[in-house]
Amino acid sequence: MLRVVVEIYKSHSRFYHRTLSRIEQNYITPKDTCFVFVQHSFLPSLNFFESIENKIGAIIPKRSSAKSNPEIVSLLKNRFPGKVHDQVTRSTLQNNDYAVDFLKNVTTGRPFAILEYGGYFAPAAQAISNDAVLRKTLKGFVEGTENGIRGSDDNNTIGYQEIAARLNHPVVSKSRSRIKSIMDIEIGPAIVQATDTIIRRNLGCSLRHLRGNIGVIGLGGIGLGILTSLNKDHIKPLIFDTDLAVMASLANLQNYIVSQHQILSSCEILFLNTGSCFLSSAPALLNTIKDNVILVLCTSGDVEGGIPQLISNGLITLINAESNNDIAVYSTVAGKKLRIALGSDGVGQAPNMSLKDGSASPANLMSDMEFCAIGDYLACADTQLEPGRIHSPPKAVEDIILAEWLREFYPQSIATKTPPDDSHGKLSGIDTAPAPLTGTPTDARRPGGKSTGTRDKSNKNTNPVC
Repeated sequence: MLRVVVEIYKSHSRFYHRTLSRIEQNYITPKDTCFVFVQHSFLPSLNFFESIENKIGAIIPKRSSAKSNPEIVSLLKNRFPGKVHDQVTRSTLQNNDYAVDFLKNVTTGRPFAILEYGGYFAPAAQAISNDAVLRKTLKGFVEGTENGIRGSDDNNTIGYQEIAARLNHPVVSKSRSRIKSIMDIEIGPAIVQATDTIIRRNLGCSLRHLRGNIGVIGLGGIGLGILTSLNKDHIKPLIFDTDLAVMASLANLQNYIVSQHQILSSCEILFLNTGSCFLSSAPALLNTIKDNVILVLCTSGDVEGGIPQLISNGLITLINAESNNDIAVYSTVAGKKLRIALGSDGVGQAPNMSLKDGSASPANLMSDMEFCAIGDYLACADTQLEPGRIHSPPKAVEDIILAEWLREFYPQSIATKTPPDDSHGKLSGIDTAPAPLTGTPTDARRPGGKSTGTRDKSNKNTNPVC
């Protein structure tokens, strides 16, 4: 077992170091360039940060995964003393003076980029970009989520699109990259796996043996990953999306498409992947939703469903006596009960935040490396992006990462050649002729080697819905 785990993480390290070498050859940056990360605390992040140790300015662990994985935060602190700042939160960074002073302290005059998930720095971005000291050393902002770009639809959380035009530096939206679209699809199965564990632990049965309907609202990348994962386990959920083209496409594939009213009123478990505060913005839907439903949020509850907003407006109230760390039980004004997975913090988190690796997929390695690669791209004197705009990741950067990932995990798809390298970011030394990606990627299994799709065969019937 230990040998398998060691070999898996050796392959991760090889990918990180080889890719970093390619990026640094193509995008030459000042030797003291550093990055400020807002990042999840998952086990693979240890290898990632070790591979770029000299580039770490600061690591701010995201609360959602840090709360579930405190031992990983401790490992990061021990490995990178003085670099991990778990006291810094989204709310503390909303203070302009605090955010500016923090960045000055951790970057100490070095050129730097902010690489984050969730738009933590967005509220103070204008103050950071305009500061007399930081404006000279900051190279740009990289945001990894669409919610961090858009903000919440109730305007309680500011996104980069609201302030980009007033910045003296560029913003790159990693959420619009080809690599992010791959990762999103892989997150879906991780959410299903973690939800299945929660359901087994609390209801005594698996999702597959649940009595009643399962629904998926929102069929973007993560939602499609959830749908595919459920279908593989012979579960046919009800589905709804506000995009009529998505509904028509899925109907054509023999999926069970229904109206919003029907899916809310008839499902025992609802996977929410809308990226909007649709419940808090239309609270009358709480009267439609089925009593005792379990809501599974596919991102933080402040931008998915609007859970904190519902609480602050007195529309739902936590029932402490019936809640636990897995499932928080809330009552509505009308007396219905809502059960929210990982909702006891008053916000709600995606269930895969409780996994040590976030997702078993090696595709996550590409997403981590993309952060660093775009940071180097921004810091390179030869690559200038227009300030005050939101840009998509450069295709050449993505191609380097994709090619090195294929080389490591699907070597049969890569034919090695030896033409001279290209200092402007074009692929060199690699022929990326496609090959069918079938079977298990080399060394890419989840540590422990066990299938993540194992289902409960005992079917304990200790809950009415099982």
